[in-house]
Amino acid sequence: MASLFISHTLFPSKSRLFRGLTLYPHRHGFASFTNCSKNNNNLTTPPSQDQDKKLPSSKEKLSFAAATGELFLGIASKLIKNRLNNEDSTSLVFLRPRKRINESEVENNGNNDKERIGLVMKDEIEPEVIWEQRVKDIEAENERRVVTSPGFSFSGGGFLLPYHLGVAQFLIEKGYIQETTPLAGSSAGAIVCAVIASGATMDLALKVAKILADDCRRKGTALRLGAVLRDLLNEYLPPDSHTRCNGRIRVAITQILWRPRGLLVDQFDSREDLINAVITSSFIPGYVAARPAAIFRNRLCLDGGLTFFMPPTSASKTVRVCAFPASRMGVEGIGISPDCNPENRVTGRELFSWAREPADEENFERLFELGYLDAAVWGEQNPVEDIVVDESPLVENGSRM
Repeated sequence: MASLFISHTLFPSKSRLFRGLTLYPHRHGFASFTNCSKNNNNLTTPPSQDQDKKLPSSKEKLSFAAATGELFLGIASKLIKNRLNNEDSTSLVFLRPRKRINESEVENNGNNDKERIGLVMKDEIEPEVIWEQRVKDIEAENERRVVTSPGFSFSGGGFLLPYHLGVAQFLIEKGYIQETTPLAGSSAGAIVCAVIASGATMDLALKVAKILADDCRRKGTALRLGAVLRDLLNEYLPPDSHTRCNGRIRVAITQILWRPRGLLVDQFDSREDLINAVITSSFIPGYVAARPAAIFRNRLCLDGGLTFFMPPTSASKTVRVCAFPASRMGVEGIGISPDCNPENRVTGRELFSWAREPADEENFERLFELGYLDAAVWGEQNPVEDIVVDESPLVENGSRM
């Protein structure tokens, strides 16, 4: 959902904000295979509707959401620009080693020993990015053996969720994504990762996405998206979805106090904990809920796309999947995006518009097909037998599918 407020500055201004968000993960170990790009423009805005007389109309809600998003955007922009001013121009291809913080820096929250933070990993390149693990999470990770490479990272995308589902359909169908393939995502990308790892079909996921989009078209998006999304995830995710996701997916979250920093969550205590992580990763004030921030594990948090627009996976190589045209964002190294396919005629303006509010039914379903076709073009240039390797065998321990 990070795109919901980011896109306000992309057209017509030439803001560097999105560039900051997308270049940042590129510094954290993504392997680009064969990539391509093109440019898109034009604007198509789906109509809003007035429905419930007891609530503000959809049009009024959209105005409120836009105002809230732009206020939030101003704050986020300052944070990101400060980070950009301190960065050098070096871009990285592989994940750099992370170093363990001194024991004096390790947090103990007073709960039982297994619940305390046992390891804090600080990124050597960008110290504000933190990856924390509880003691019980470390033990669970030690019982696993890694994985099938490459992993796949899904960007934020708002209501472009069907695009990611179409990409996932191709990757699963052709054997790029297997049961041992690591996944990572922020916002809409985190939803897709949870769906894939839980074992749901992409057809079912598209059906649920249509229910979400239809509800938001009729009743509006602002202040209520999170509640609708939670109800759908509770209804359709299987009871053991958290077990299937543990250690396989990484959900990106931005902690905002006392200073913004990125967090990656890869262990979940329950299905509710998994759902909370996914919704927190999508949290934009004014869209998801009326609150200024989400509370996740006693931390104030916002959309993960602020710090990890396409987070790294646990595999040695990661292919990035972006629902937006990479060329419009000035970022390189994206594996699958609308730039991959010369036959993809959807414009950048349409995509950014449909990210904020769901497209009409025909175009919403069309996004699924476009994602599949873009992934197919990438697949032609990156045959599965050439890039998919087993890095080590999987040990059955109940934490995977």
